[in-house]
Amino acid sequence: MELATQYARALYTLKTPDLNRVREALARRGHLKLLPRIWSELQKLQLHDERARRYNSVTPEQERTRVLLELYRKLIAK
Repeated sequence: MELATQYARALYTLKTPDLNRVREALARRGHLKLLPRIWSELQKLQLHDERARRYNSVTPEQERTRVLLELYRKLIAK
């Protein structure tokens, strides 16, 4: 796994990261040049979670379709 991805995942798990401290830690380790890649990986993680939430939400149309399919299967089984 790439170092920028690891940093992004670590930052994503924090609720409110202190960006000044993150920058200082990266500077201490000599990884300041990774900031643009860390930012882009962090955005990818946020987008992935947003899409997952949207995909997993059940709309009224989906629930209605599920109920109708269940009724249809019961009618066919008899």
